[in-house]
Amino acid sequence: MAAGIGSRLGEISKQLPKPMIEVNGKPILAHNIDLCINADVHEICINLHHLPHVIKDYFGDGSEFGVNITYNYEPSLLGTAGALLPFQDILKDDPFFVIYGDNYINIDLVDLQLFNEKMKADISILFHWRNDIRRSGTANFDSKGKIKNFIEKPIGTNKKDGWVSAGIYYIHNSNIFNQINEKDDFGLNTFPTLLSKGYKLFGLKTDADLTAIDTPDMLLSSSKKFASKFK
Repeated sequence: MAAGIGSRLGEISKQLPKPMIEVNGKPILAHNIDLCINADVHEICINLHHLPHVIKDYFGDGSEFGVNITYNYEPSLLGTAGALLPFQDILKDDPFFVIYGDNYINIDLVDLQLFNEKMKADISILFHWRNDIRRSGTANFDSKGKIKNFIEKPIGTNKKDGWVSAGIYYIHNSNIFNQINEKDDFGLNTFPTLLSKGYKLFGLKTDADLTAIDTPDMLLSSSKKFASKFK
């Protein structure tokens, strides 16, 4: 997922797509492609909207990175779930990962796949702990990690910290395409709809550190964090 404008970054995102901002030595999107390669995933689909040429010029067809990349340019932004629809012919026959291109987390994607297989889930979502859940997607689970309900950006909640979506999903059931419209967002529309229709969604909790760069202050904090690791 690489189409977002990243408006909260102000002047920074006017010159550079958010997924192309460097964290720990290279663009976040390059880190995410590394995650795919390490999991033996070499067929990559990337949606584009804001400054699409920057991403295409950097990655090309993916051959220099050991992958094959298919792009889709969105003249008008689709929802995060709706963004899958143009790639449906590529994705429909096999399970696939969805990775938000503007978060950096160092995990093994295979762990999420194996968890999904163990739970016989339709979709498994990676969760990480955050001290402020109000601008993230959060969920309630049963004792085995099955998701009972999913709440996107619970701004009015009194609860401050909790498990939130890390923006990485493993989708095993291609029937979900029948439940998605172009403007649908995973957290706001698709996950609640799937849960209401009996689809099995599970959450895998990780203690891996996720780096988000939603604002200039968060970008500065991430730069300091990684700089301190190499002193």
